[in-house]
Amino acid sequence: MQIIILFILLLYMLLISRYFIGWIKNSATGVSYFTPTVSIIIALRNEQEQVIHLLSELKKQVYPVDKLEFILVNDHSTDSTLELLVNSVIDNLRVLNMPDGMFGKKSAIAFAMKEAKGDIILASDADCSFSPLWVHTMAAYFTNKNIKLVSGPVSYNKQKGIFIGLQTLEFISLIGSGAGAICVKNAIFCNGANMAYRKADFLELNDFENDEAVSGDDVFLLHSVKEKYKDAIAFAKDENAIVLTDAVQTAKGFINQRKRWTAKTSGYKDFASIYASFLVLFTNLSLVFLFVGYLYSDAYFHLFLLFYALKFAVDFLLLFPVLLFFKRKDLVKWILPFELFYAFYIVLIVVLSFTKSFEWKGRIHKK
Repeated sequence: MQIIILFILLLYMLLISRYFIGWIKNSATGVSYFTPTVSIIIALRNEQEQVIHLLSELKKQVYPVDKLEFILVNDHSTDSTLELLVNSVIDNLRVLNMPDGMFGKKSAIAFAMKEAKGDIILASDADCSFSPLWVHTMAAYFTNKNIKLVSGPVSYNKQKGIFIGLQTLEFISLIGSGAGAICVKNAIFCNGANMAYRKADFLELNDFENDEAVSGDDVFLLHSVKEKYKDAIAFAKDENAIVLTDAVQTAKGFINQRKRWTAKTSGYKDFASIYASFLVLFTNLSLVFLFVGYLYSDAYFHLFLLFYALKFAVDFLLLFPVLLFFKRKDLVKWILPFELFYAFYIVLIVVLSFTKSFEWKGRIHKK
């Protein structure tokens, strides 16, 4: 058993080290005067509290007006979302209503795609904030004609509290891992709050209609692009590309969100993504096993300490530069205690995601 556990740890250390190398190798594109036509697509359902903020964030974008449009898709909102959108004053805004029988972000994007005029599609969410140079920075990556999809950095707004801090640390670790994987030409996932792709490639590769997961507008498209064009994916490691959103404020909401994220992994067909998912799960299961074993017998003490120390070391190797990029050095102090908390938490989330339903945008979805 000890040999198996140490072998799992070795594989995990090799994987995270590879992501670290990918993160370090990546660099920003620099100044670019490339300005293709861009369509920003955002789905909204019952977002009346976010509409005014969202419109102000979009309005401040520094980009040629004649090359930018905003397509906001109302997903059967039951509050004042649609009214606020219709009465807003912003150049190049188009408001679409999803037809009956169609719902969810994936369907909203596919629906809006038929109306989009831009060569580049930039997707995000209603509760996000953007740098004024967000569109310009993301679009610049398409100067390279071989690039078909750009994954952008996402983080949480800075707020006080241990719960928010640990949540942010986990989220940033996911963004960093995804970025590292992209930069070693083996993309595994990205975040739908900040991603861009060519409209022509979406129409060619989109397979939303054939997957059953309610979410996954980001990762399934990423996998489709990777399958056909392995070297055509980039990560926008540029502070002007960072998109900020709010962390979940309650434990119940947090668990529900993570169940939704984890549930879509059952639809993965990409080997690297499946491998990474299972390796992370088995690594954390091993840590839980050693901790529980230590509580019953001192024989596990040294192995537990060794496992904990080595896992912390390799996680710190990746997380520290990623936290510096996001200007969240304040979270470094939480990495060590987070290791054990995360091990128990991830095992629980995996179990719940495949056994319990979850709520998203006021709708209940069963696994």
